[in-house]
Amino acid sequence: MPYPTLESRPDILKMLDEITESRKAILARCTRLTAAQLNDPVYAGTWPLLKILAHLAWAEAWMLAWIKARPGQLPQEGRPPEPPLDLAAIGTGLDEAHAAVIAFLKANPEGVLREKCVYSRKGDQTVGGVLFHLIEHEIHHRAFLTNKLAKLETPDVG
Repeated sequence: MPYPTLESRPDILKMLDEITESRKAILARCTRLTAAQLNDPVYAGTWPLLKILAHLAWAEAWMLAWIKARPGQLPQEGRPPEPPLDLAAIGTGLDEAHAAVIAFLKANPEGVLREKCVYSRKGDQTVGGVLFHLIEHEIHHRAFLTNKLAKLETPDVG
């Protein structure tokens, strides 16, 4: 089943701007944590903050790579590298991936959002559908990030 498709470039750009602001706030909070806190999964069996943030940077670059490969599939060698688990490198990776998506949107006519685009194991999508997934993916991980940050910033009073 294809993702719902977003077809309004101004709406997508507004959502991407909101992601930018949210990421800035999250990264600012992360700079106040210790290395041990940044690598603490908080909940057993889950990813620590650094892994989640690195994943977001990688996933945004991954989704854009699929979009750019349209209408075909992304070759294995087109897979973007994962950023190192270092807060500064992750911040750069997030900024670069996000800027590339925004640049793609601004460089193409709005009709690109309706173009066929294969996406990973999800199969046939549209460019707007993959961008819907990108935004949905960010929101999903943001909830866990902000919850974990709150727990790490609050000292235990056991």
